[in-house]
Amino acid sequence: MAKRAFGVSTHVYAVQRLRRDHLLEIGAHGFEAVEVFGARTHVDYQNPTVIADLQQWLAEARLDLFGLRIPAGAAAEDAEAALFVARRIPMRVLTIQATRPRETAKTIERLAELAEPLGVAVAVDSNSEGLSPAGSLAHYVESFETAVGVSLDCARAHQDGDLVDAIETVSEHLVAMRLPVDSRIDWPSALIAVQKVGYDGALLFELGAQGPAKAALRRAQEARRRMERLLAP
Repeated sequence: MAKRAFGVSTHVYAVQRLRRDHLLEIGAHGFEAVEVFGARTHVDYQNPTVIADLQQWLAEARLDLFGLRIPAGAAAEDAEAALFVARRIPMRVLTIQATRPRETAKTIERLAELAEPLGVAVAVDSNSEGLSPAGSLAHYVESFETAVGVSLDCARAHQDGDLVDAIETVSEHLVAMRLPVDSRIDWPSALIAVQKVGYDGALLFELGAQGPAKAALRRAQEARRRMERLLAP
């Protein structure tokens, strides 16, 4: 069985332009993957030079691009441009935060069609407006004619009620997971559920953009060690 990959969202640097040293810092803390926070003030993915630089920086940091996450309110053309990053840099998931699910449905359907030949899963962020608890989110993604996944924010699911129940409810659609570092989540039970439902993607730490990034990464590094001990056979 392949070793579980752990990653970090670049949201920890969201108030800045993403730079080479940010990715090197993540890699230096032992992580294998990143989810790039898709605000264009952070990464201008419509600029080919920026994407070429990102590809080079990822290689230097020895990081895989797990996915891109598009924040609420982004234009449909921005989401398409983010998806097309996969033409140059392989990635697994494009996550969309829907502000108004009915109005966003056409965009998601279009993205899912474009994503299929690129080998990218389009996922709906569980933080999307009107799509909690998890049963509502599962019903929403099942309404599409093309395959659409779920990107589960574990902190939000825990806040809404029962994280283990949420994992099991969206299990057939689960393509990405974001984990808080500081929480009262029962991680032994949650990680058993992750293994039970067969989720094999990276576990991505979501770190706040306030305070020193290095300190947040150290906390994530320690949280990863604890989780690896729980996951050990």
